Formats: sequence, C-alpha cells, structure tokens
Amino acid sequence: MDERAQAADAYDRGTAAYLSQEYERAAHWFERAYRTVPTAAALLQAARSHARAGDWIRAGNLALELRDRYPNDASANEAAAPILARAEPANVRVHVDCLGTCTLELDGALIRHQTFLVAPDVEHVVRAAFDSGEASADVQGPPGGSKRFTLEAPAPPPPPPIPRWAFYSSLGSTVVLGAVTVWSGIDANRGVNAYESAARNARSPGINGLASPTPAEQAQTLLDEGQRKERRTNILIGVTASMAVTTAALGVFTNWKGESRERNARRLEPSVGVARKAGGLTIKGRF
Repeated sequence: MDERAQAADAYDRGTAAYLSQEYERAAHWFERAYRTVPTAAALLQAARSHARAGDWIRAGNLALELRDRYPNDASANEAAAPILARAEPANVRVHVDCLGTCTLELDGALIRHQTFLVAPDVEHVVRAAFDSGEASADVQGPPGGSKRFTLEAPAPPPPPPIPRWAFYSSLGSTVVLGAVTVWSGIDANRGVNAYESAARNARSPGINGLASPTPAEQAQTLLDEGQRKERRTNILIGVTASMAVTTAALGVFTNWKGESRERNARRLEPSVGVARKAGGLTIKGRF
C-alpha cells in the first residue's frame, strides 16, 4: 500500500470514528493521515476532533498550523477560526524563531510547528535542538497572553588543548626522520668516488663489450643512482625540517599545566600538514 492509499485509509477510519462520536480516536486517525500525506482537510478534521474531545490546546495548535501552512485555503481557515477564537483567549500563544535549522520540543515532547499554545500560569520549557547543540527558554504567561522569542544555535565547543603526548610523538618522529636523513646523506656521498672514477674512464672502450657494460654505461648508471639518492635526501631534509618546526611549536603550545578549556579561554592552536616534498604549520588563536 503506497502512502496515498495509507493516508486515505487513515482518513476513512477517522471519519468513521468521528461519526461514532469517538473523537479522540478520530483525532488519532486524522493526524496519522496528515503525517502520511499532509492535506488541509486532514489537519482541519484533526483539529475539529480534538475540539470535540475537549482538548482545546491541541485543537488550537492544529488550527494555528492550518492557518500558517495553508494561508490561501479560505474555507479551511474559516472553519479553523472558531477553534482559535475559543482556544487562544484561554491559553498562551507562543512563537519561536530559530536562527538555523532546529527541532523544537515543548516540555520534552516534539512539536512540529513554531507557533503553538501552552497552558497559562504554568512554567514551560521550550528547547531547540541544533546540529551544534541545544538552546532553551522558559515560557510562562497569563490567559490570552502572547510570547515571542528567538533561539540561536550555540557555538561549537572549542577544540581541546594540545596534549603532551602529541609533543612527544612529534619529537620522536623528528628524531627518527633526522636519523634517516643522516643515513641517506651518508649513503648518497658514499657513491661519489666510484662515480668520479667511472667518469674519468668513460671514454675508454670496454674490455669485453659483449658481456660487460662499457665505462660510459657504468658512469651513467652510477650517476642515475647518485641523483636518486640525492633527491631522496633532499625530500627527507625538507620533511625533517618541517617536523622540527612543528615539534618546536608543539613544545610552546602544549598543555603542560592543564590550561583552561573554557570556551572563552585564550588559546593558540597549531595545525600541521606534511606533503611529499614539504610541510606546513598554521597557527590560529583566540584572545
């Protein structure tokens, strides 16, 4: 059964319950029909059913939603007007503006519309859930009163300060990279004498031209190998230097004494990036 068929079935069940004067049951089925496929007719019938059952706050809330969602449906708004005329003077009308996409709750129950009625002379809690957290407000007023307020998404929590283990990890990586860089430099220099000797004999004919490479070929092979080792060493030098700068920065900004993690605390936050041939350090702060 598709959604339209489900909505039609729920609407028919609501109609049957309404005609049988089972108004609470009728309201349940009309609201289900509206949730499945929203229509002004289902919303109006749900409001009427709640009014017949004596739940004027719920009836008024649905009538407010009908008025706001279907402003061009004159007949539906005309039918909802008597419900609002009865419900609003006895309760408090509340309108909530959210700065950002939010989900609203009233006293712990979800509400789908930003304008609604609450019982008078009683403190209510309206809560808005945002992606970055929650905001709430207390609402209370006399019968016939009106309240309007705005809820704003809270700022995301600040990142935690840099822990000491990050500095020690960076220091260890720097030491290891430094050792590898030294080894690579020594390895690259080790082949210089062999290449120079081969280069001096590059123009000599080979002793066995069929089985052995010529001196020129030997010199070229040693040159290619030396250049490869030199590139490797240069890359290691660049990465090691970047890691050394990063380690020094972490040493300055590490949370050695458990500094404040409050949102408004002053803090400098380094951000590290390492590529194949280079590295980078970005620092941002809050003052």
